[in-house]
Amino acid sequence: MKRILCFVLLLSTVSLLSAQKYTTAIGARFGSGIGLSVQQKVWGKATVEGILQQNFSRDEVRFTALLEQHNKLIGKRLNFYLGAGPHLNWNSDFETGTSSSWGLSGIAGVEFTLGRLNLSWDFQPALDLSNDLGRLRPQTGISLRYVIVKAQEQPPKWQFWRKAKRKGKNK
Repeated sequence: MKRILCFVLLLSTVSLLSAQKYTTAIGARFGSGIGLSVQQKVWGKATVEGILQQNFSRDEVRFTALLEQHNKLIGKRLNFYLGAGPHLNWNSDFETGTSSSWGLSGIAGVEFTLGRLNLSWDFQPALDLSNDLGRLRPQTGISLRYVIVKAQEQPPKWQFWRKAKRKGKNK
């Protein structure tokens, strides 16, 4: 279990190191608790999202790492996404002490980006595969993120007559 957590943290660190090439957004997530959401575009329409969230109703902290596929819904600013990935829960039980469990999470959502603000709503079912084997814990959430690094705009491929501006080449 420790190896899986170390691997997930390593992947998220490596993706953050290449932030100057991809869109990066960070912000708060509100749902059955409050948390932190970090989203990093890794290639094409795919992003990696890390969510660290405190659940108030179950006295639980969950870390989720998700690989998501984004698709345009209406224009460039509004899109929907689907994804999946592992999660790790830490529970505080007064009788038995602290315990942990792990499993798989899915996600489906809609997001809207305006300037440097990104607002999303999602449905995230989580299936525990260790202690509570087969227990499905669905939740919904709203995330408000700040776009740290914007993606570079490039003309569509069908507009071959428009060339991307290159720095340092003024003739």
